[in-house]
Amino acid sequence: MRNPQAMRLLMKKVAETVHNEASSTMLHGMLKGVGYKLSKDSVINYLAMAQEAYLIFSICNAVAKFVEREGNPRYYFTDNGLLNLFLTKREPVLLENALAIALYDAYGDALHYLKSSKNGIDVDFYVPDEGLAVQVAYSLSENSNPREVGNLIKLAHVDENTHRFVIVTKDEEGVIEKDGVNIEVLPAWKFLLELAADGSY
Repeated sequence: MRNPQAMRLLMKKVAETVHNEASSTMLHGMLKGVGYKLSKDSVINYLAMAQEAYLIFSICNAVAKFVEREGNPRYYFTDNGLLNLFLTKREPVLLENALAIALYDAYGDALHYLKSSKNGIDVDFYVPDEGLAVQVAYSLSENSNPREVGNLIKLAHVDENTHRFVIVTKDEEGVIEKDGVNIEVLPAWKFLLELAADGSY
């Protein structure tokens, strides 16, 4: 590797994008914005190296066209301890990353996120083969509730094959029934144990 310092900074920028799409063009621009003259091809190569070294993994948008799907992944770290090195506001991001690790271990490339401009749907984790949609919310506060619940309801109304809707939180539990949709609210520890008991994780 010619520029290990640039690689470290790239991983920091990837950490800042957890939960959001992160194209190589965007990451290249972020590096350029802080003074690193790294080519876009080098960014692509460094991302590939990080994935081959099992530092990060990516999931793609289930409903995007091929070029968009491959070009706008969401990156997650394979280890929360590594991700923690790059974060300032840690807990919500670490929670989502932990769920991403578990779900990716369980479902591999069948795991996606779902973001549709046509339907206005944005779901954190989506496994169409299993009929599973998962949102992550550190806490179901009044601010997060409409987003998490609303997107699952939208999905339920356009995708009849998805039959399980889950919101994973830090420690809240319950059931939300709205507009004919049943949504489970589970603390992370319980959801992770469930994956392990199913032999998926």
